[in-house]
Amino acid sequence: MTWLRARAGYGQAQITGLSRPAGAGLSNETWLFNCISAAGTEALVLQVGPAGQGLFRHYDLAVMARVQQQLAAVSTVPVPTVRWFEPDASVLGAPFYVMNRVSGQVPGDNPTYHQSGWFSDIPEDTRYRAWYSGIAALATLHTLDPARDGFGFLSASPWGMSLDADPVAVRLAQWRDFMAWGARATLPPIDAALTALARIRPPAQAPRIAWGDAKISNCVIAQGEVCALLDWELCGLSDPEEDLAFWLLLDWVHWRLPQVPRLRGLPTPAETAAYYAGQRGRPNAAVLWWFKFGLVRLAIIYHRFIERRIELGRLPPEVDLIAANPVCALLEEVLALEELP
Repeated sequence: MTWLRARAGYGQAQITGLSRPAGAGLSNETWLFNCISAAGTEALVLQVGPAGQGLFRHYDLAVMARVQQQLAAVSTVPVPTVRWFEPDASVLGAPFYVMNRVSGQVPGDNPTYHQSGWFSDIPEDTRYRAWYSGIAALATLHTLDPARDGFGFLSASPWGMSLDADPVAVRLAQWRDFMAWGARATLPPIDAALTALARIRPPAQAPRIAWGDAKISNCVIAQGEVCALLDWELCGLSDPEEDLAFWLLLDWVHWRLPQVPRLRGLPTPAETAAYYAGQRGRPNAAVLWWFKFGLVRLAIIYHRFIERRIELGRLPPEVDLIAANPVCALLEEVLALEELP
């Protein structure tokens, strides 16, 4: 409260309705609240990094806030309005930023939207429009030029790279490094998958702005339109098709792992990829490779999640790390794909 009242025009501000959204992420903390001030009642969101060790090695809240502010300034990519960024960890135990709350709903991950929830209850044509609205926003993001449009700072971000880098080579190295940092030992199936993908590397594309966690369940949706892209903790630079492929991969995993039918009214992966290519105005070059890489990346994240639970005493140290990681069971199937599933 003291910090908020130090903002210009908020000297008498009051906070009400403080709550955490159900199913909020595994790393950053998200808090919803209403702010009553001379400006009226405003619905705001607090995004704060973990106090201490989190799921990922780096939580650059300054980059997360800045990329959203710059997107709002130079593009039509739908993002929340970031109001304030606070780098001083002494205020809340970690850096944080405050942004406007965007009206709408977010599809669920647990249980997935393929199984139940509001997204599965709306008309099929509304789901269809929302899906393509999100893909159009993704394509718009990837038409931006990092140097021309003021995103050069992403080169130095935790998931960044130089503007002349080979995104495939950099990403393979980054995720091997992440696994070495975040786990007691490399899992043989994951290590083998990375080696196999390195042998069939696609040609390099110029790095573009990477959302990093592209998925329909990171979109605020209202009346069949995506009105905000959320969760920028993995943002940086990469081959733009990494975002597209990760969107498709997570949708696939969300019905493949629980072994439920895919939700009706959603375009197929092939249709989605074709629509994205049309929106960008250029053909796709390596979506299938990035789809495969996305599953390996997800397996690494899940491996880190298991290790984190061991660190916190929620799993015994002797747990079978391969058996406990459901994504590992899908590696052989996905690496053998000759087209998008």
